[in-house]
Amino acid sequence: MSLKVVLAGHNVDRQALDAHLAGQGEGQSLSPETLSAAYARISRDPRDVPELRADARAEVETSRRSNKAIIFDMGHSSVAEHAVFNLDVMGISRLAAESLEQHRLASYTEKSQRYIRLEGDYVLPAELADDAGMQKAYRMLMDELAECYKTLAARLTELARDEGGEGQKRSELESRANEDARYVLPLGAQAQLGMTVNARTLELMIARLASHPLDELRALSRALYQAVADTAPSVVRYTEPTDYFSQTPRALRAAAADWLPAPGSRPDLPEVELVACPHEPDLQVAAGLLAASSAQPFSVCLQAAESAEPDKLRALFAEVFSRMQLWDTLPRAFEMVDFTFELSLSAAAFAQVKRHRMATVLAQAYEPRLGRTTPASIERAGLTQDFHLQLDRCEQVYSRAMEISPEAAPYCLSNAHRRRALFKLNGRALGHFARLRCDREAQWDIRRIGHLMVEAAQERMPLAGAFYGGKDCIEDLREKVL
Repeated sequence: MSLKVVLAGHNVDRQALDAHLAGQGEGQSLSPETLSAAYARISRDPRDVPELRADARAEVETSRRSNKAIIFDMGHSSVAEHAVFNLDVMGISRLAAESLEQHRLASYTEKSQRYIRLEGDYVLPAELADDAGMQKAYRMLMDELAECYKTLAARLTELARDEGGEGQKRSELESRANEDARYVLPLGAQAQLGMTVNARTLELMIARLASHPLDELRALSRALYQAVADTAPSVVRYTEPTDYFSQTPRALRAAAADWLPAPGSRPDLPEVELVACPHEPDLQVAAGLLAASSAQPFSVCLQAAESAEPDKLRALFAEVFSRMQLWDTLPRAFEMVDFTFELSLSAAAFAQVKRHRMATVLAQAYEPRLGRTTPASIERAGLTQDFHLQLDRCEQVYSRAMEISPEAAPYCLSNAHRRRALFKLNGRALGHFARLRCDREAQWDIRRIGHLMVEAAQERMPLAGAFYGGKDCIEDLREKVL
């Protein structure tokens, strides 16, 4: 499937929708722009909000002029956030999906390589297509990886059944096999996703992708704009590439090359390292809990936390944890502390890290020198040699691609190849991460990384971090804390 973006839906004024359903919608616009225009007037117009919406629905061209004036001329960009779009995004590579999903203020649901057995569809990057020899090598690699994936999936399904899966459905066995067989799939493999995004973030996406060095991402930018341009022209306007987005990353890479020594041979890095954390994070969170629950300034609350006996501090956190259920979130006082982890992780694991919106992710380029992640099931099935032979082929083609287009070379790497990333999140977001990623149902690769992150955080924050863990261990944690 070639790249395609379909406008699946958008928010609509309810009264306009009711009128259309009743056959009385003449003159009533279904564009989300009318909601933006109506809400933009709330602060300065004495009329009630329903009246403002009625005017906006009836005068869509006036609404569009109003949006352009308020959002762009006056700079009140938040008004554009009231227009929301649902978009089907199809035929993009896994590599392109990472660039799209780096935008935090949007929601994404991606077709999973873990649960669905794929057919070997892939994207041919334009940067590699112009060289006949390179295109041939790339296509051969994609076909070889697809065949290896099918072989691995079949053998690992048999292994799952032999290891105690006799009573399980075939679909359950295949899901277990798919989970590990996908590590041989390339970043050039096709992906599909559904995206919900407001107009302000969408405009940022379009401009940033339009400035990207990869042709696929520039094409994605155009497709995103074309999908919404006719429906909501007044809330998505600045979509052209900019020097800021196109030249700044290049300039920073040049500065980094000037400042830093050239990378050596394969670095011996831990999978997880806690590289930044505040001093006495338990006391910071405790002071936040006290400040949010009193009329005292933070300085007084911090002084009280610092002078408290350990049992008294523990009792304060027990008041939080004793009533928490697995669906409850930690209090916002846990946002008083930030943790920064340096991760060395596979593309498969990174795909799960990037989904956490309340975090800062600074990812370096994929780098074969960082090694590979090999699923244990592949070793148990006796397929390690075949698996690594295919990854060797990936790196050979990657090396050739680097000579033609360093930006496009990662298309040739696999889900098993690693990258280094800084992952910064506050104490509350870390609790949410642990609930999802340390749970026994979580995928094994990210579960291992999640446990290492939690252990590192708990060493520095044993009281506030005592309730970090997967959904499956809430009661065990509660007994330990209380």
